[in-house]
Amino acid sequence: MKQILLVAFSTLVFILTLSFAYGQSLDTATPNLDTDTSQNMTTTTITTTPPEATIGKSENLSITDVRFRGDSYQITGTVINNSTNEQSSISIYAVFFDKDDSFIGLSQGRPLVESLPPGDNSPFSIDLFSGFHYSMPEEVKGIDHYTIYTRGYEPLFEFMDSQ
Repeated sequence: MKQILLVAFSTLVFILTLSFAYGQSLDTATPNLDTDTSQNMTTTTITTTPPEATIGKSENLSITDVRFRGDSYQITGTVINNSTNEQSSISIYAVFFDKDDSFIGLSQGRPLVESLPPGDNSPFSIDLFSGFHYSMPEEVKGIDHYTIYTRGYEPLFEFMDSQ
């Protein structure tokens, strides 16, 4: 019984600790100090510059509206099916590099829907921690630029309505 309670307590502590780690803000900026001499107070303004994104080439799908959301540790955007066939099992990958072009990590996301008919689109989200093995936000801070790739497949089976 003690072991069961210990495991349950440890799991609870892990879950609470993980939520605190995700709640931290991504502070990649250098503070710019603005001094207001009339009130003898110093105001600090922090400006964050998101990492530069590049869209990798894909045969049947394209990516638009990419946004790096450092405050929530996500990349969001829209995936579009440019082919004449339905695309399913779509995955979106972000490959991260530091300022020296050294590989940092890889994260994967999925669109909101499982498959896209020709010409259709769907929003997607990539959790930055999914490729960092639940690392600390300091590792995410080192991202200078990243490339987004997407891949989809034509369905193996088509389900027909029975008549």
